[in-house]
Amino acid sequence: MSLRRAVLLSILVLLVAGCGTHADNDQLGIARRNLKVAPCGATPAVAGVAGVNSNPRDVYVGDWIVVAVCHADQLMKASDAAQAPVTLFIEGRDSINEPVGVDIESGTLTFILDRNDKNRELWRPFLYDPLFDPVVSMHLSVGMRGERALPRVPKANMTVHLEKIWVDWTTLLWLAFLLVFVIVLYLSARKTDMLREGPAVDGVRQPYNLGRTQMAWWFFLIVVSYCYIWLVLGDRDTIPTSLLGLMGISAGTALAVVLIAPSAARASRGFWRDLLTANNGAVALDRLQIVVWTLVLGAIFLTSVVWELTMPEFSVTMLALMGISSGTYIGFQYPQRNEVPANPPAQSPPAA
Repeated sequence: MSLRRAVLLSILVLLVAGCGTHADNDQLGIARRNLKVAPCGATPAVAGVAGVNSNPRDVYVGDWIVVAVCHADQLMKASDAAQAPVTLFIEGRDSINEPVGVDIESGTLTFILDRNDKNRELWRPFLYDPLFDPVVSMHLSVGMRGERALPRVPKANMTVHLEKIWVDWTTLLWLAFLLVFVIVLYLSARKTDMLREGPAVDGVRQPYNLGRTQMAWWFFLIVVSYCYIWLVLGDRDTIPTSLLGLMGISAGTALAVVLIAPSAARASRGFWRDLLTANNGAVALDRLQIVVWTLVLGAIFLTSVVWELTMPEFSVTMLALMGISSGTYIGFQYPQRNEVPANPPAQSPPAA
């Protein structure tokens, strides 16, 4: 890279960073202008709160919040003496979010309405059912960690309306992308051999592979759920460790079955019969077990994502259960290696 290009790139980066800082300052300026401070008394108390939107009471997760505190200097001195940080309280509960800015002169503290691993349970009731109950009221305050929230100054506004879903053009764009993704995945599963035992033999399509179908199921759920939560909350760290284990189990199951697949191919009997029946055409308990548990955990997963905007953290016991089910299914594949399929693919008649 030439020196001239490097200089131009540096200037561009500084301009972009400056624009971002300027936007943040504009947002805080809006919040401070929206802030209506009630007359203070003789002790530290909350005199008002405001958000950064045109309506100061409307807020979203991740928004700046400005809180006016009477005698903020006394509160900060008490915080230093007790070695306990000042935090934002929501409905009287400590959110563990510390201020990102403190202005003693004006008596204002700036917070971010942040949902993280430490306060995820606190946010659960407020974010519940975002599709059918998109707005909820929250009472905000501040206080020192481990103590009660500060009282309210008479006539001070301490209530905000949490808008659970943020919709703009980028949201619509990503929703369109997700729709295309779902359609492509569905058509690929139906029209191609992506989820089957292998390519068609003499024009007869082979059955659906249970391991590959399970792997595709969890891949679909996690991708769609991750994008959904990210679009609503802006949270990009939502995949718990247990889901990685679940994906590993499904991938290992698919790989193991490929390595020990029966040597003789059989024709497909239909999606559900392919997943549940063995080579002899009877419903196999090992297959039924893994299908049932996959559907149960999938239902729990979707319920948590849709209603609570969070991916569930499955326990070690649940992962062990899926591992045992998958191991049992893999183990039952060995005796089937040399079994003759109940309905082998039709063969072309010999030439005359």
